[in-house]
Amino acid sequence: MLKRIIISLLLISSLIIAFTATWIYSQIDSALPILDGKKTVFGLTKSATIERDEQGIVTIKASNRLDVAVATGFVHAQERFFQMDLLRRNSAGELSSLFGSVALEYDKSIRIHRFRERATDIVNQLPAEQKALLKAYTRGVNQGLKYISSHPFEYLLLQQEPTQWSEEDSILTIFSMYIDLQYTDGKRERTLGLMKAILSADVYDFLNPNGSIWDATIDNSQYQSSKMPTEAWPSASSANIYTENSSDLVNNKTPSTYQADEFPGSNNWGISGNISSTGSAIIANDMHLGIRVPNTWFRASFEYPSIANKKVKITGATLPGTPNITVGSNGQVAWGFTNSYGDYSDVIKIKSVNNDTQYMTNNGAKDFSFHKQIIAIKDEQPVEITIKETIWGPIIGKNSQGELLAYRWVAHDKEAVNFIATELELATSVKEAFTIAARSGIPSQNMMVGDKSGNLGWTIMGPIPKKFGNTGETPTYWHNGDNGWTGYLSPAHYPQVLNPKDNRLWTANSRVVGGVMLEKIGNGGYALGARSKQIRDNLFSLNTFNEKSLLAIGLDDRATFLQPWTDFLITKVLNDDALTKEAIAAHKQFQQVKDLLSEDKALNASIDSVSYRIVRNFRINVRDLVFSELNSTLKNIDGIYSFRSISAQIEVPLWQLVNQQPDNFLMRPLNSWQAVFNQALQQTIDDMTYLDENNKQALTKATWGQQNTTEINHPLSQSIPFIGQWLDMPAKALSGDSYMPKVQGKRFGASERMVVSPGHEETGIFHMPTSQSGHPWSPYYGKGHRDWEQGVASPFLPGETKYKLTLLSY
Repeated sequence: MLKRIIISLLLISSLIIAFTATWIYSQIDSALPILDGKKTVFGLTKSATIERDEQGIVTIKASNRLDVAVATGFVHAQERFFQMDLLRRNSAGELSSLFGSVALEYDKSIRIHRFRERATDIVNQLPAEQKALLKAYTRGVNQGLKYISSHPFEYLLLQQEPTQWSEEDSILTIFSMYIDLQYTDGKRERTLGLMKAILSADVYDFLNPNGSIWDATIDNSQYQSSKMPTEAWPSASSANIYTENSSDLVNNKTPSTYQADEFPGSNNWGISGNISSTGSAIIANDMHLGIRVPNTWFRASFEYPSIANKKVKITGATLPGTPNITVGSNGQVAWGFTNSYGDYSDVIKIKSVNNDTQYMTNNGAKDFSFHKQIIAIKDEQPVEITIKETIWGPIIGKNSQGELLAYRWVAHDKEAVNFIATELELATSVKEAFTIAARSGIPSQNMMVGDKSGNLGWTIMGPIPKKFGNTGETPTYWHNGDNGWTGYLSPAHYPQVLNPKDNRLWTANSRVVGGVMLEKIGNGGYALGARSKQIRDNLFSLNTFNEKSLLAIGLDDRATFLQPWTDFLITKVLNDDALTKEAIAAHKQFQQVKDLLSEDKALNASIDSVSYRIVRNFRINVRDLVFSELNSTLKNIDGIYSFRSISAQIEVPLWQLVNQQPDNFLMRPLNSWQAVFNQALQQTIDDMTYLDENNKQALTKATWGQQNTTEINHPLSQSIPFIGQWLDMPAKALSGDSYMPKVQGKRFGASERMVVSPGHEETGIFHMPTSQSGHPWSPYYGKGHRDWEQGVASPFLPGETKYKLTLLSY
C-alpha cells in the first residue's frame, strides 16, 4: 500500500511539474513578437509594413511620418517593452513598485527631481506637430503590447503586469538619459567645493588643473597644468583634517577590483569630402555606455514620403521609448554624438533665515515650497516623502558647514526635452543640422555631422544655459542676484566649427574647444584627453580615408597613455639602484616584471598581454595609495565627496607627484616614495596571481583578457536559477580599455559602432552588442553580437527581408 501511495504521489508530482513547465513555456513562447502576417492597428491612417532581416533589423515603410511613429512604437513594444518600462520607472523613481524595497533608496534620490510631473508639463507645452508625433508613437506602443499574446516574460518572473505607455513616458525615457549622462546630485561640484574650502588655494589649483599634456582640442587651444605647491601641503591650517586610518588602505589584502574609469561618454570623428574615398564626409561614432541584455539601441530604417513628396530614407539607431532615429544617416546628412561634459547644472548655497523656515533671495526672504511624493513598493505599504524646493531647484543636502544646498539643472526646465531632433530626418546640409541641434531638447552632446556635399562640422546639440556671475565649478550663493542663469543660448550664439582647414574633427568627452566657446559650454568634468589625442593622431597618420580605415581607429587598442608609466616602472621603480638584493629578497617577482616589460616593445590592451595588465593596475594602485589619506579625510568630512568624479583631472597632479617626488607632500602614506611604488607593484602582483584563498597562478598566466572578460547580462538573469544564464551573452575576453579609442570593460564599452558617408550608406558600417531582441527565444537573439566582439565591418543598411509584417488601418 505504501509503495502505491509513493508511486501515486511521484506520478502526481511529475504531472504537476510537467504541467507547470508546459504552462511557463507557453507563456514565454506566446510573448514572442509577431514577425509575419497582417494585424489591424488603431491610429494608422494607411497601412504600414515592418520588414526584418536575418538579424531582426527593421525597415518601416509608411505613407507619412505619423504612421512611421505608430509602427515604431508597435515594434519597440513587441521587442523591448520591459527595457522601455525600466527607463521610464528609472527617471520617475518608480522602480520600487516593480522590484520592491531594494530599489527604495534609489527611488527616493530620484524623486527629488519630480520628473514625472515635469514630463507632464513638457508634454502639455509641446508644439502640435511634436505632440501628434508622440501620440502616434504612444498608440503604436500600446497596440504592440496588446498584440503580444502574453505579457513579456520578465513580468511573469516578477509576478507583475505591465502598465500601458503614455506620452509622458517618452519624456521620462529621455530623462533617464539625463540621469546616465549628467550628475543628478551635483556630486562633482560639491566635491570641488569641499576641496576648495579645506585646502589652500595653491593646493586646490594643483589638484584641479585647467589643462594637461593630453589635451587635443579641435581648435588647438592649450591650458597649462598648475605648479606643484612649494610649501608643505596640505597646509598647517588644515592639520585638523588628518586621519590615522591610512594603514587600512595601504595594507588591504583583498584583491582590488581595479575599477576602470568608465564614464558614459563616446568617441566620434569625421573627415570632410576632400580626403574621403566617397567625396562626401564620413562620420564615425561609438557611444560608450553600460552594456546589458538587451542593448540600449534598436536598429531601424524609416521610409516615407516627405511633405514635398520626396522619398525619405533614414537609417540608424533608435532608443526604445522614443519615436526618432538617434544617430544615423538620411542620405544627405549623417551625424553621431559624444557626451559633451559641459556645465549644465549648478549647486547653490542657501542662506537660510528665521530658524530655517525661509531662505534669502534677491527679493528678500521667501518660504520654501514642499511637494509630497508617494512611492509604491511591491508587496509593502507605500512610503511618503516630502521634497523641499527653492526658486532655483530642489534642496539636495548640506555642505560640510551645514549650509543647505539647492540644485539648478537643465533637466528641470521645459527646454530639457523636445522632439525637434526628428527634423534631422529631412536635413540636407551641415548648416541645417546646426540649426536643428541648437533648438533640440536632449542631454547636451558633441554633435559630429557631415553631409553629402563633403562639409564637416561640430557643435553642441541640446540646451546650453546662459549664465552670469560666479557660476563656475564650485557652489556659490545666488541670493544677492550677482550669480544665476538668464535663460538659454539662442541658436545664433551656439559654439560650432564648420569645415576645418585640416578636414578632420574629433571628440572623446574631453575638452573640445577653448576661449569664448569654452566659456559658453563650461566644464562639467571633462575626460582626460588621452582618447582624443590618440584619435587625432590616427586621423593625421593618413591622407585619405574610407569607412574601414575610420573603423580601424575605433578599434585601436594601443596603450599610448600608459607608455610613460611603462617607462617610469622600468627606469624609476625597477632600475638597478632600486633593485637591490634586499629589494629582490622582499619582492621576489620584481625582476620578472622588469623582464616582461622590457620584452614588450609595444604596449597594447590585447587579451594575451601580461605587461599591459601590470602597468595598468600598477598605475591605479599608485594613484589610490598616493591619495589614500586625502580621500579618506575628505570623505570623513563630507560623505558626498567622490574621488571618482575628479579621477580624470587628478591624473595630471599624480604624474607630477610621482616624477618629482616632493618631500613637502604631507599625506604620503608611506615613509618614502620608493616604498609607495614598491607597495603598489607588490599589490599588483599579488592581485594578478591570486585565484582564491588557497591557490595562486603564475604571473605569466595573468593576462589582460583574464581580467577583461565580458559580463553582459540580462537584468533578471541572476534571479533565475538554472535558466538565467541563457539570457546572458557568453563571457568573452576582449581587448581594449578606458584610455584608448577602443573602450572596453566587463559591462561597459561601445554600445554601437557606426561609420557612414551620407549618400553612400551601402558601404557604411554598423554593429552593436547583444542584439535587436529582448526575448531569448527570438530567432535573432544574440545575432550580431559576435560582429561587435570581433570588430567586423558589418553592413550599415538592413539586409535582405526575411520577415514581413503588415499593419492595417481601421
